[in-house]
Amino acid sequence: MADSIVCVDCGGSCHRMPLEPPELGWAVGDVVAYRCRDCHDMWYLELHEDDLADAAGDGPDRFA
Repeated sequence: MADSIVCVDCGGSCHRMPLEPPELGWAVGDVVAYRCRDCHDMWYLELHEDDLADAAGDGPDRFA
């Protein structure tokens, strides 16, 4: 799960809100909010299995 992403509108840095994960952790279908520090746009991204696998170290990059 990325702490920040690139804003599609302005290219600025969007940070996850809130930065801390939920008390019971992330689950497939959860919606994560990001806010751009430059243009203040909000982005809402739905989590998929791949997002959680990468955060746990089970994704394709774990052997790199």
